[in-house]
Amino acid sequence: SYYDTIGKKISESKMRVDFHPDQFCVLNSVKSDVVSNSVKILEYHYNLLNMLNVNDKILILHVGSSTFGKENSISRFINNFNKLPKYLKKCIAIENDDKVFSVSDVLEISKNTGVPVILDYHHHLCNKSDFSFEDIFNSFNNRKVKMHFSSSKNKKDFRSHNDYINGDDFIDFIKILKKYDRDVDIMIEAKCKDDSLFRLVRYIKYKTDYRFIDDTTFIV
Repeated sequence: SYYDTIGKKISESKMRVDFHPDQFCVLNSVKSDVVSNSVKILEYHYNLLNMLNVNDKILILHVGSSTFGKENSISRFINNFNKLPKYLKKCIAIENDDKVFSVSDVLEISKNTGVPVILDYHHHLCNKSDFSFEDIFNSFNNRKVKMHFSSSKNKKDFRSHNDYINGDDFIDFIKILKKYDRDVDIMIEAKCKDDSLFRLVRYIKYKTDYRFIDDTTFIV
């Protein structure tokens, strides 16, 4: 089947395939129909990963709604998370956002649920909080850590993603990660997609002495 063919390609390439359900997947919504639909969306994505034979299934969510304030919203997320079937609970990871729920907020949820925290560094710069990188790494236990990196469009429109990645900022970010000595998958979010990735790789090769294992994997 198509799924077996794609699944084999993923496995042989040692590719990481996770899903980030869209903005309609709001686990902490105050509307029960939105919550039940969100569970269906999670199940749909879980089934896709299952058919592709992805072993370490990750479904990335934002905390979601901030109705009735941040603390109430966090409580709703935790309560609704706890009602999920075990197989879905094992898949969920949470990401900080650029306006409401900071890294420290999602780490609080992680401590109550055991879910991994996906650090979005650009969102953190938009919505700062004090946090420990050690806590981010620990939230994954022995699973492969994933983070998101992007550059802002400009100073005026800081929240929006740039077409490309600022190479110097990315190298500074790698310097922060280096001292923790953990493997990290970094997903770059840029409008020009593959072009932005390979431009960044060329810049890293020019500016650093990192040892490249393949086109996008390096040791620092």
